[in-house]
Amino acid sequence: MIAYARHQLRHCLTLALLLASSLLALTPEAAAQGRKSKTLQRLEQERKQLLRSIEASDKKLQQLRRDTRNEEQTLRTVKEQVEQRRQVVAVLGNEVSGLQARIDTLSGHIGRLHRREGALLLRYRAALVQLQRIDTHIDPVLFVLSSQNPAEARERQRFLSRYSKAVREASVALRTTRAEIEATKAEVGRTHSEKEQLLSLREAEKKKLEAEEQQRTAQVKDLQGKQQVLAQDLSKQKKRAEDLDHKIQAQVEAEIIAAQRRAAELQRRREEARRRRQTQPTPPPSTGRSGRSKGTTPPPPPPPPADDEPEERRAATPGGYAMDANERALASSFAQNKGRLPAPIRGSYSILRTFGVHQHSEHNRVQVNSSGVDFGVNGDSRAYAVFSGVVSRVFVIPGYGTAVILRHGNYLTVYANLSSVAVSTGSRVSTGQGIGSVGASPDGSSGRLLHFQLWHERTKLNPLAWIKR
Repeated sequence: MIAYARHQLRHCLTLALLLASSLLALTPEAAAQGRKSKTLQRLEQERKQLLRSIEASDKKLQQLRRDTRNEEQTLRTVKEQVEQRRQVVAVLGNEVSGLQARIDTLSGHIGRLHRREGALLLRYRAALVQLQRIDTHIDPVLFVLSSQNPAEARERQRFLSRYSKAVREASVALRTTRAEIEATKAEVGRTHSEKEQLLSLREAEKKKLEAEEQQRTAQVKDLQGKQQVLAQDLSKQKKRAEDLDHKIQAQVEAEIIAAQRRAAELQRRREEARRRRQTQPTPPPSTGRSGRSKGTTPPPPPPPPADDEPEERRAATPGGYAMDANERALASSFAQNKGRLPAPIRGSYSILRTFGVHQHSEHNRVQVNSSGVDFGVNGDSRAYAVFSGVVSRVFVIPGYGTAVILRHGNYLTVYANLSSVAVSTGSRVSTGQGIGSVGASPDGSSGRLLHFQLWHERTKLNPLAWIKR
């Protein structure tokens, strides 16, 4: 009977050791299943970063819509936000796929745990049955005391202790496996919930993306329409500016030609007067009663210059405007006042457009060319002469109102977009004298606008370099 009991105890101990070893083999995998993969963690961080970027760009877009009329910049921001939203949707899709893979992995792990639980349960039951049989047929104390020597008694004592420990460990392994099954099921539930949240978030992002894409499409159409209107307006403005420049150039050429003709005519008259003086006959010498000369009479003095002899006119540059002495003095004085001329507007004003080629105020990719400076009138609505001169011409430009050209020797100043004029062709004006009233802005915007140009002979100059500010 003792031999039988020893055999049963060894069999149960073997079962218990197998239970313990299977439990130890399970522990690393269970720990690995409780953590998120690095890919899921990276996708989650990427999603959060993209959402922060979208929030920042959304604030920027709202600020742009409040503070600027620049549709192109707003459109670029909307385009960036659409691209960010598209990336968020893609990341959410990858994240959902990763969570589904995790759910599948956890589900598979639950199946393996159930199978392992079944095997442990069978072995644990077998061990308990064997233990009950031993307890029924043999007393463990008697089993130890029946040893033939102390060494065998110690071995039997260790055997019984190891057997009891193995049974307890098998019981603990079974409870741990069941607890892990429940924990894994809870993790699957949380992952399902997270997946549903991400799916909901992805649907919301998709709707926002569709709305932003529709908005962007509408803004593109609106911008294209505005660009067409802008192109038409710029074409009209360019046509008005070209008409104004052509009339100014024609006036400049006509005055240069007229001045050259006057200079040639004056030169011809001077030559004729000189020839008349040279061909004038000398009076005979006086004689006495006897007809004999009492002495030599000195020659008469030369006649004074004729009162109608014209003053010489000459141009400061080859082919330029031929000026008389007064005009040369006026031109010299005008040139000496560079940087000190008063503005053609009194009181406060704004510069709406500068001289030369520059970028459009609202469209970055549009350039405009101006032959002068546009002054926005904030106070006094009259235009004033920047220097003394003569009214060379008054004419009308469609879209630019009435224009006045003042000549200051071989310099000219142009005052365009006048609604009324207070001077006439040929009249003399002094510095600061009123030229006329400034008209409304040609582009239809609120306020009044004066277009001012400055020429030297046939060359357009930058007025801002001559005006004191």
